[in-house]
Amino acid sequence: MTAPSRDDPMDPSNRPRDGQEMDGLADFSLFEQEKAIMQRSEQMLEALDAVADGVKVLAKAYSESYRAQRRMMRMSDRMQADLQSANHQLREQAEHLAQLNNALSEEVRERERLTAELERLALEDALTGLFSRRRVIDCVEGMADSVGDESHSLAVMMLDLDDFKTLNDTHGHAAGDFALENFAEILRGELGAEQYAGRMGGEEFLVVAADLDREAAVDLAERIRTAVENASLHWKDEPLSLAVSIGLVVTTNPWPDAGELVALADDLLYRAKNEGRNRVIVQTHGDHG
Repeated sequence: MTAPSRDDPMDPSNRPRDGQEMDGLADFSLFEQEKAIMQRSEQMLEALDAVADGVKVLAKAYSESYRAQRRMMRMSDRMQADLQSANHQLREQAEHLAQLNNALSEEVRERERLTAELERLALEDALTGLFSRRRVIDCVEGMADSVGDESHSLAVMMLDLDDFKTLNDTHGHAAGDFALENFAEILRGELGAEQYAGRMGGEEFLVVAADLDREAAVDLAERIRTAVENASLHWKDEPLSLAVSIGLVVTTNPWPDAGELVALADDLLYRAKNEGRNRVIVQTHGDHG
């Protein structure tokens, strides 16, 4: 007969006693607790690992975000610096442009002033303020051709201050300029509407007057001559004596060649000079009846 195995539970000899059975149960219970604790620990470790992985992912993402932000900040700083530099350059360019515009405006104003001055000099004698040579001759040209249409007659007189060279040599050119300015004032005081005076050059002047018959024209010339002769002028407390010779042409006919009319008055002026100065020589053309 086969002997029962020590592991056979049916064998009474293999059955634990009551105390042994309790010890076994206790051992089994502790083992299960430890196993459960270990399992929970493992789960916690796994959870911690998962959390750690998440933290790592977050940390990596944060690090990458931080680096991206740093790059963006550096780019922003460079852009701000570039923008400030560009703004500075634009301000400098704007200031330079404003300076150029001011300079250009000043140059334009100066050119306009010079143009106006040239126009004034072309139309006005700088010393006396009377018409320039070109302007007074233009007046003769415009008025001579309209005789019989816009006016009944035309008087043209050439005037020259007598012994003017002697005055300059004795008292100086400044005194001569003073005499010319005063002579121009006399002309302005004697001339009326449609009567114009201009300086031809030196001490020679031209007067043109519309609608004067012979008698009225001679009267105007004599008033001028007398006013010059009677002028009380002093230069540096010394008296200045002035006299004027006048050649006068009066026409009731149109005279298309104004230059010829002025030349005729000039010839009469030299006759007045040759006949003793300080006088009026007159010649008439057309019907003065």
